[in-house]
Amino acid sequence: MHYRRISADCHLDLPWLPPELFVENAPRELKDRMPYVEDGPEGPKWTTKKGVQMGIPGAVGSVGAPFVPGQNYRVDKMAETGLYEAGKRGERRPGDPHLRIKEMEKDGVDAEIIFGILGVVSRLEDHEAASECLRIYNDYLKWFCSHYP
Repeated sequence: MHYRRISADCHLDLPWLPPELFVENAPRELKDRMPYVEDGPEGPKWTTKKGVQMGIPGAVGSVGAPFVPGQNYRVDKMAETGLYEAGKRGERRPGDPHLRIKEMEKDGVDAEIIFGILGVVSRLEDHEAASECLRIYNDYLKWFCSHYP
């Protein structure tokens, strides 16, 4: 295939992954050490049993920060597409291969280099759980990329 445009700085960060991904795919002995989404007074959030806060599902950047208009031009442009409003409703456009390919087509992007979740695993401060998270993420990415190789 002849590529016209390759994006070399794409991300599939924690806020856009399926909420049950890590707990459902970890071995029994590690399930309690995996990131998961729980409902809180201000809505759902990624967290761990140790209380490590990892952000809001469907939010801004790898840390899952709330969208604040006017703070970042690029983030404002993404918000104009409805990305963060869709994220609040549980629609994970960056994390759904069929929705992501539509976004790529809109942007004129033929291929992407996707960066992962290193920030997440460093916050776990648990080497074994971090390694398992990376294995689960890589398996997910293999599935994700298989739809549009």
